[in-house]
Order: sequence, then C-alpha cells, then structure tokens
Amino acid sequence: MRLSPSFWARPFAHRGLHDKTAGRPENAMAAFDAAIAGGYAIELDVQVSADGEAMVFHDYKMTRLTGESGIVSDRTAQDLRATALLGGGTIPDLETVLHRIDGRVCTLIEIKDQSGAFGPTDGALERRVCDIVRASGHAATCAIMSFNPHSVLAVRDAAPEIRRGIVSYDFEHPHDAHIQADHRRALAEMAMFEECGADFVSYGADSLDTPPIVALRGRGVPVFTWTIRSAAQADAVSDHCDQITFENFLPPMDA
Repeated sequence: MRLSPSFWARPFAHRGLHDKTAGRPENAMAAFDAAIAGGYAIELDVQVSADGEAMVFHDYKMTRLTGESGIVSDRTAQDLRATALLGGGTIPDLETVLHRIDGRVCTLIEIKDQSGAFGPTDGALERRVCDIVRASGHAATCAIMSFNPHSVLAVRDAAPEIRRGIVSYDFEHPHDAHIQADHRRALAEMAMFEECGADFVSYGADSLDTPPIVALRGRGVPVFTWTIRSAAQADAVSDHCDQITFENFLPPMDA
C-alpha cells in the first residue's frame, strides 16, 4: 500500500473548516487556516482558469460563491484572485494554498471534471496540479483525486509518484442524467480503478455497501467517504470506511 495510515489519521474538513457566517467561506484561506488550527486534514477543489492556472474553487459557475455571473474557466487567474468570495476573502490559487498549508496536515486535492461528461481530458490541468504539488515540497502529505478517472490517469502519467484516488458514488443524481447509463454504471463501479493505479477511493456515504467498495476495502484499499454532516452519520459509517470528509459539525480526531 502506497498510502500510509497516517494520511487518514484525521478527519478531512470538506472545503476547509468553512462557516460563511464566521467569515470562512468554503475553499477560502480562512477555512483552511481554521482546519489546521483545529487539527483536521483538508479536502479542497480545483477548477481551471482561462489561462490554465489551478484555482481552488468548487463550482463551475461563479454565482453561488461570489454573486457574480459567468464561469470560472472564462476568467484569468489574476481576475479570479481579485474576486471576492461571499463571506470573506478572495479566490485562492492552489500554489498559494499549499504554501499556506505547508505540509502541516494531509490534503486531498479534487480536480473537478473539465470534460463535461467524465471523459478523456487533455491533461493540462492535471499536469499543472502535479507540478504545484511537487514544487510545494510536501508531496508526501498531498493526494490528488477526481470523479473523472481519465483525470486520474493523467495524474498517473504526469507524476506517478504522487498518490492518487478516484471519487465516486452511485451516479443516480438528476444532474448525471446527461451521462449514458453504461458510463454512469462504470463510474459508480470504478471500472478504471486498476488502470488508474489508484491508491484509494472516496465514495458517497449512502453507498458504502456497494460490492465494488466492499471488495476494494477487503483488499486493504483505503476507503474515504463524503460528505458527513453529523456525529450520528459519522457513527453510522464508521465500520465501512477508513476516514470521513465532514462539514457542519466537529468530529473527534478518532472519527
């Protein structure tokens, strides 16, 4: 196993330890600072700017998190860095975030699907993320993951030494309706796990009893789960995963 158990010794704060009412919107520097101060590991998201920079932002559209119109990939990194987040702070880039974390806690970096249908990618964003992780000097405390297995393949090819994983769930949400049924099934079953050489999976909490997950965990593959929002939910999944990604409550360190 390439991923040490120390990597998942702490619960992962989903998009940082965010609380917009406290001035810590999701994926903001303040949210990452709060996670580190609380002793939690970090999960964050990466979108691409118009000029190819890896920006730490969850949505494709700007509206929910900034109140502005348009999509992230239409704006330059300089423009995005100057864009205010609702609740405080501005949109950070990945290089700045990893410098701030400075290897103090483990970090899951999720590359958001840029293909529109979880298909092949040109690998440019993945290469940029890998370059940033390498340059940070803390590759041992970072792992890169994506819902798109082709993104994970691109990470494998660009930086085989960096730990990588597949994010998935049952792919039965209405927003997945545009994806062909057989491809949704393959994504849910992580059919490309072996080809990707994945080191772990992060799977939706409602489907941890799916046979592929049970089989992978039986082989010793680390299984994380998302997104846990209460102590009761954390208790319910504790026997079926190795660590949780959480928000809206504070789990104990032995969650």
